[in-house]
Amino acid sequence: MNATIITIGDEILIGQIVDTNSASISRKLNAIGIAISEKISIGDTKEAIVTTVKRAMQSSEVVIITGGLGPTKDDITKSTLAEMFNSAMRYDETEGEHIRTLLARRGIAFTELNRNQALVPECCTVLHNAHGTAPGMWFDTPTGGVVVSLPGVPFEMEHLMDDIVVPRLESRFQLRSIVHTTIITRGIPESILAERIAAWEDALPDYLHLAYLPAPNIVRLRLSAYDIDKAEAESAINIEIEKLRAIIGDNIVGIEGATIEKLVHDMLLQRGATLAVAESCTGGTIAAKFTAIAGASQYFMAGIVSYSNASKCDILGVRMEDIEREGAVSECVARQMAEGARRVAGADYAIATTGIAGPTGGSELKPVGTVWIAVATPTGTIAQMRNSGTDRGQIISRASAYAIEMLYNELKA
Repeated sequence: MNATIITIGDEILIGQIVDTNSASISRKLNAIGIAISEKISIGDTKEAIVTTVKRAMQSSEVVIITGGLGPTKDDITKSTLAEMFNSAMRYDETEGEHIRTLLARRGIAFTELNRNQALVPECCTVLHNAHGTAPGMWFDTPTGGVVVSLPGVPFEMEHLMDDIVVPRLESRFQLRSIVHTTIITRGIPESILAERIAAWEDALPDYLHLAYLPAPNIVRLRLSAYDIDKAEAESAINIEIEKLRAIIGDNIVGIEGATIEKLVHDMLLQRGATLAVAESCTGGTIAAKFTAIAGASQYFMAGIVSYSNASKCDILGVRMEDIEREGAVSECVARQMAEGARRVAGADYAIATTGIAGPTGGSELKPVGTVWIAVATPTGTIAQMRNSGTDRGQIISRASAYAIEMLYNELKA
C-alpha cells in the first residue's frame, strides 16, 4: 500500500520554514507498513491543491495533507477539499466549544474567524485536535482510499497522527509488513566501513536490504525487510546484528535513536560524574546536544560560549600572552579553556573547542575548518586538532561530534 504526503504553504516553497512534517509522517506510516510513493510541497492556491490531491488519489490509497487549516484568508485547504468532495459545510458544536475553551485559557477572544475553524465539510469525519484550534479531517474516497487533512503545526499534527490517524489506518486497511532497524556506527568512515563489512553484506538473506546513511562522524546502517512476517524479520535482523557486532563491535553506538551524546549521558549518570563545556567555534552546539536529553541536569554543570578572546581570558582564565603568541585556535588555548571550564563549573570533566568556522579567518597554516578540541579529566587534559571541512555548518557539526567522541573515548578507557 502506498501513500502520498502533501505539505501546503508558500512559506515552505520560499524556504521560510523547513518541512519537518513529511519526514515525521513518513516514519509513522512506514512503521505500520505503508510505503511512501511521493512527498510534494505546494503553494496556498486552490488550483495547486485540487490538481495535486486528485493526482495523488489516482496513485496512492492514502493521501496525507498538512497545512492551510488556520483561521485566515490564505488558509484555503478546508474549503477546497469540501468543494472537491462536493460537500456543504456544517458547524461542529463540539469543536466550536473546544476552540472557545482553548482560546479562553490563552486570554484570546473567540472571534468569527476562530468560529469558522469549527466549520467542517459534511462528508468528512472530524479528527479532534486536542492541542489546537484546527480539527483534522478524514475523507473516504469513492475508490476505497482515504484523504486525511491535518494542521501544519508540527506538534498538533504529531498528536493527531499518533492518537487518531495511525490507529484508524491500521483498522481500515490490511497492511503489509515493513520492518526497518537502523544500527548507528561511529569512528569509521563510510568507505572503510563498507570494505570491512562487505562479506557480511553479501551474505545477507535476499529479503534483507542494507542502506548506508552517513552523517558527521557516524554512519547509520539501515536493514529493511518487506512483505515478510514481522516476527520472522525481526528475528533475522537481530541475528545479523550479532554477526555485525563480531566484526565492528567497538564501532557500534547502538540501535535506532542511539547517539554518542546519549552514551556519554548514560556513562556520566552511572559514575555520578559531572560535565561542563567551553565552546568558541561550536557556539553552544555541544551544550545543546546534552541538555536536549532528559536527565542532563543531574550531571551538566555549565556551558560557556567564550567567543571572544577577552571572554576566554576573563571567564576561563586563558593567558592572553598565549593567545597573542599561539593564536586563539591553538592547542594551548584549547587546553586552558577545558581546564578553565572544569575549574569554574566545579565539574569532573570538561570539553572545549576553538577553531575557524569560516567562511573567512583562515590562513595557510590554519585554514578554515581547523579546530582544536580539548577534554579535561580528573587525571589530566588531552587535546587534538581536527580538520572539520570547509562549510561553516559542516565544521560546527563535525567539530561537535569529534569533541563528544573524545570525551566518550576518555570515559570508556
